[in-house]
Amino acid sequence: MDERKDLIALSHALRRLHQSLVGVARREYEAEWGEVDPGQLLQLLTKHPGFEWLRELSGLMTYIDELTDQESIGAEEAQAAHGAARKLLLPGSDTAQPGPFTLRYRDILQAEPLVVMEHAAVRKLLDRS
Repeated sequence: MDERKDLIALSHALRRLHQSLVGVARREYEAEWGEVDPGQLLQLLTKHPGFEWLRELSGLMTYIDELTDQESIGAEEAQAAHGAARKLLLPGSDTAQPGPFTLRYRDILQAEPLVVMEHAAVRKLLDRS
């Protein structure tokens, strides 16, 4: 198994999912507060409480990117990254109380077909690992 290749594929799939989720959050924000430009969106993503739920996914992507930047990736590290993604993205795969990301994500999965498609792509990668 090529851990780096698998994690890079997961990273790309998570980025597409994140982009779709940002689009949903942006539309919701703009419906209430008006249009934002890309610079304002970046500020909202990093500082606004209404976008805080997305930061857990951002953190996971950063963690995976840091792993892929290492010279070598151990099987245990790769499994830990996949496990963290499963815990965050697959509701019901963990008995812990769901956090803000999971609660919001569940709602979005019920309403946004593009997010469902990106979720399916991530799930396919996670099911293979």
